Amino acid sequence: MAGNQWLGAARLAEWDRTVWITVYPIPADSRPETRRYIDQLQVESFQDIGEFFSREAARYGLAIPQAAHFQLAPIPESLPPGLPPSDNRLAIAWWSLKMRWWAWRQEHQDGLLDPDIQVFMRYQSLEGNPVLDRSVGLKKGRYTVVNAFASRRAASRNRVIVAHELLHVFGATDKYDPATNQPLVPDGLANPRATPLFPQRKAEIMGGRIALSATEARMPASLGAALIGPLTAQEIGWVP
Repeated sequence: MAGNQWLGAARLAEWDRTVWITVYPIPADSRPETRRYIDQLQVESFQDIGEFFSREAARYGLAIPQAAHFQLAPIPESLPPGLPPSDNRLAIAWWSLKMRWWAWRQEHQDGLLDPDIQVFMRYQSLEGNPVLDRSVGLKKGRYTVVNAFASRRAASRNRVIVAHELLHVFGATDKYDPATNQPLVPDGLANPRATPLFPQRKAEIMGGRIALSATEARMPASLGAALIGPLTAQEIGWVP
């Protein structure tokens, strides 16, 4: 596992070929509408993410016509380990070990070509105004765990979250205040040179939100309202 992780991370850092990504749809509740949504998912539902990466790479002078290729796996027979408390380092370390083992098992059971990155999509119903748990993307494990809503209305925003977590796998860092979810100035803003500075028109993808003022922000409706800023581009190896 360790050797596989090291070689995979080295390949990702080069950006010289299409990145293969396997998406695993997982029902996070027992509601029938969640299962119906998962059953109608198509691999094309995720292609916008690859197009977003290709579009943004071109802004930095990189020609990556097909940055990412997605394949859709069957529903796993078991659930991934639950996320630990974010402030408990020992629990996080233990969860990481269990998660890597669980992810490795899925890769060898899904019947698909070995991916560069695994995306575990935990879908839950929109009924009852639920609150999503946090999502994570780990560079060392080359996987993401994304909590998402099982709704066509939420599909575009789900893809924003997936793109954000995938960039963590490539080495990007968060650019928002975790206490307020407010994008950080300047690196968390799509256009830190705008006059006036607020409201911003787009979101820096690792800033996570469109800053409307110094204290207000909203989620972008789709990847069309997001971009990759200079610091993020540097962190993922697009610029020196």
